[in-house]
Amino acid sequence: MFILTTSVILLSLCILFFLRSLVRSNQKEGLVNAANGVYSVITRMYENGELIISENADEQRPLIIPELPYFISFIIYDTDTEEIIATNDPFLPLLKDTKGKAKRYLAKNFFFDGDLDVVYYAESFEFYGRKIVVAVSENNEKNFLNMIFTKLPFALLFMIIPILILSFFESLLITKNTINPVVKITKTARTMTTENLDGQLPLSGRGDEIDELSRTINDLFLRIKADFDRERQFSSDVSHELNTPLTVISGQANLLLRWGKDKPGQLEKSLLAIKDEAKSMHAIIENLLQISRVESGRVKPQISEVSVIDLLERVKNEFAAVAPEVEFVIDTSGVNESDGAVGALINTDPEMLHQILTVLVSNSVKFAGEKCTVKLGIERSDGKEAGDEGQFVIYESDDGPGIAEETLPHVFERFYRGDEAHTRSAGGCGLGLAIAKTLCGALGAEITAGNVEPHGAKFSIAI
Repeated sequence: MFILTTSVILLSLCILFFLRSLVRSNQKEGLVNAANGVYSVITRMYENGELIISENADEQRPLIIPELPYFISFIIYDTDTEEIIATNDPFLPLLKDTKGKAKRYLAKNFFFDGDLDVVYYAESFEFYGRKIVVAVSENNEKNFLNMIFTKLPFALLFMIIPILILSFFESLLITKNTINPVVKITKTARTMTTENLDGQLPLSGRGDEIDELSRTINDLFLRIKADFDRERQFSSDVSHELNTPLTVISGQANLLLRWGKDKPGQLEKSLLAIKDEAKSMHAIIENLLQISRVESGRVKPQISEVSVIDLLERVKNEFAAVAPEVEFVIDTSGVNESDGAVGALINTDPEMLHQILTVLVSNSVKFAGEKCTVKLGIERSDGKEAGDEGQFVIYESDDGPGIAEETLPHVFERFYRGDEAHTRSAGGCGLGLAIAKTLCGALGAEITAGNVEPHGAKFSIAI
């Protein structure tokens, strides 16, 4: 508000002084022309004998020059004797040579009813062996522009108050319209905690930078909330998964301490139970550590050329001993000879890809049963879905019950199991598919889950 007011005043003063300088310049030019005109007239009149110079100043009659404007007064006097040669205003004092400038002459109480206030120009001339001064003046008090310049600073002074008031309300309106959304955002942000990060910051609807900032912060809060929720769920799941084996171990240990140590059968049974639960806890911790190492970048892929068909045969042979009743089918119809001498050749980390396929096959054996049919295959992507014409898609499917539609979005979450009771009846610790997804991320691959007709689960790896 004060900056605006000061700017208006300074701008007005600058305009005022600029106009005043123009007026003074024009005024000076007019006085210079008048002085030269007066000198020319008296020279001509003196030569024609029309100008009589009296040594008695009281007898000197006012000289009227028709060519001179009525508001111009002049006086001509001898610089040595200060004798007045001619004048049209007997009250005009002897004005000194101004050396080419226009000056103001102010004499307080010069007249009985007021001051003498004139702007004058005086110049020295040689006049027939005499040195004279021709001074012309213009009444400053009656000058309209000068009166404006005299009163304008006071007018500006009184203008300050309304300018301040107007600028205050204008600034208040602008500030409210501009800052009000920021105030609302600040109030809303202060009430937000880790428990209610879904509280959305308000939008003004104007589509300006503040709205863009609010949308960006809202998106940030939603991502943070998703991370918090995921970490809370993860912590809860870890606690639950570790609490179960610890409960079993503690129960078996108490059983042995009470009476089981004296019964060989119970002793062996309890020790085996403790061993299994300890193994389960160890598996959980190792899997979590592996996920952490891969996500933090401490474990990096060792890229080399890999024959996918050979890798699929390797997985098939490994599970032949573990699950002999499982029927394996290797499908290579989706690739041709141009994809490699032995089969499809890709540049990836063979051990990471092997671990991903092992997780997928283990999952199928666990949920589809030991007498299921597992199909492993590879095909060239057409680029329409994967977005890259040079991708291979490695897939694994079974003929089990498949994955429930409400479960599909969550199958890669840590500790997630499809049954609502979240039981351990299916075995494992719920980290296999989470590890597979993490490893795929490290390889720059994308893993998806789905179902096949008439029934069964299918996982695809685009790499």
